[in-house]
Amino acid sequence: MAEMPIENVDHIDDFKQANWISIFVSPFFYLGAVFLLKHYQETVKMRTIARAFTVLFAFFVMVSFMRATFFTMHNPRNTLVMYSIGLIMIAIFYTFEHFETIFLALATGICFSLLLPLYQNGINELVMNNLASLVLLIVFFCMSRYTFSYRADNYLKLKAIEQKNREIEQAIRAKNEILGVVAHDLRNPLSAIKTAAAIMKMEKKMDLGDHENLEMIQSSCDKAAGIINDLLETAHEEQHLDFDTERVELNQFLLKIVDEWVKSKHGQTNILYYGLQQQVFARINIEKMGRVMDNLISNAIKFSGPSNHIEILLNANNDEVLIDVKDFGMGIPQELLPFIFERFSRASRRGVRGEESVGLGLSIVRQIVTKHGGDIKVASVEKQGTTFTINMVRVI
Repeated sequence: MAEMPIENVDHIDDFKQANWISIFVSPFFYLGAVFLLKHYQETVKMRTIARAFTVLFAFFVMVSFMRATFFTMHNPRNTLVMYSIGLIMIAIFYTFEHFETIFLALATGICFSLLLPLYQNGINELVMNNLASLVLLIVFFCMSRYTFSYRADNYLKLKAIEQKNREIEQAIRAKNEILGVVAHDLRNPLSAIKTAAAIMKMEKKMDLGDHENLEMIQSSCDKAAGIINDLLETAHEEQHLDFDTERVELNQFLLKIVDEWVKSKHGQTNILYYGLQQQVFARINIEKMGRVMDNLISNAIKFSGPSNHIEILLNANNDEVLIDVKDFGMGIPQELLPFIFERFSRASRRGVRGEESVGLGLSIVRQIVTKHGGDIKVASVEKQGTTFTINMVRVI
């Protein structure tokens, strides 16, 4: 079968003209888009020009697909594939206001009606083709409005989220300011009350009941100060993400902490330390890591009976250091284990002596350990005890 020369293909001249138009017009749209993107936010006038430019480009794309339909078929309504593809692409990928969508539909329909007589002369065919075009334009309009509604809904949700985030940030700032007031206005009076109670205890003419009451006052002051310190530590950790560290020998560091607890908590739960013969170093912030150990030891004492003891164990290998804080007290129920490191945790419980908790201590512990580049894990069995394990990088 002999091949038809390309020059004899129907509308070959129209194809050539359309291709030349696309070649010359495309750079105009590209350069215009680059310019408008750079200056879009400058003035209302520039934003209006950008919207008009976008509508013009969409119209150009729709007409380009329309002309492909005319060129490839003697009777366009026999296949409107290219025309419909152009309309669907614009409807899906572009978002237009209501009047812009109407303008595009009307302009495209008028253009179709003006081009059609160049390819069809019969009245019936003109009517049928225009009806087919009308159906496609209605589909385009509906799809475009659906796309607009969908994206507008997402946009409103994003704006609502942004507003909520701003409100949260304002609430955090207000909370930190309140905590600052708490630190200034409550810690000093508590210290004064505790000091006054200590002076009164020095009185020789005091019966046993008065002495116990003064001890209760001091103990209550300590509890209140601990809660205030936890709240302040939480705010401080949010504001100051970094802290200085230094190379510290952990045997001596942990021994000092244990000795301080043994001296200050005399008569309560025994604390035993099991270290290593060789020196073990890690980069830590002494103050922050001391707070971690104090929290873990305090937590262990809170849930241990008088007959129980607490073990602090240090282990190390070539790459890491492990610090265990182990008690043999009431343990933690399995259903609460996933929540114990949460802030204001639902896992907060009274201690064996009725000690209250606000659920911040272990949250602070995890914050500090994580910022040291380490990790903390917990293992517990009810009525058998709990072990917290801190994992950190070992340094030479």
